[in-house]
Amino acid sequence: MLSTLKRWFGHDASNAADPLAPGSPLNGRGDYREDLIPTLRAEHQELLALFGALERASKSSDEVACRTALDRFTRLLQQHMLAENRHLYGYFARHGDPNPRVALRVETMSTEMLQIGKTLRRFITTYAQSTWSAALRERLQREVPAIGSMLAHRIHEEESELYPLYRRAC
Repeated sequence: MLSTLKRWFGHDASNAADPLAPGSPLNGRGDYREDLIPTLRAEHQELLALFGALERASKSSDEVACRTALDRFTRLLQQHMLAENRHLYGYFARHGDPNPRVALRVETMSTEMLQIGKTLRRFITTYAQSTWSAALRERLQREVPAIGSMLAHRIHEEESELYPLYRRAC
């Protein structure tokens, strides 16, 4: 899944500081990280704020504002999804819950995230790579509410269902 996410979002480690690089507090795949859930929650709040900026920019005819807002949202989304995949789902994979219902829920949420990732990738590439026009701006305005709703729903699910399952294995 990690390589797929990297390809989808055009990951290039040379153009951004990698919070998961050696020596960073989030390095180490599949190991318990005390600061992981607070970090992911803070990123959720920032993602919602950045998406709000994109929504506001989409209502203007300012291409630069729209593309800038989309770029900022995309960069944080990429970082967030990579951290979740490496550290949260990596931890669950290495320290599976003995309760089959819990393990199934984690697996289901992982599978759902792949679908959500595909939707977000399509959304991002549509507006990042297309030639700007009035029709494209109108389409963006129509799509933003559905994408925002999907994002808010997923964040709620992760914070209420998935994150509480992340605890240090004994």
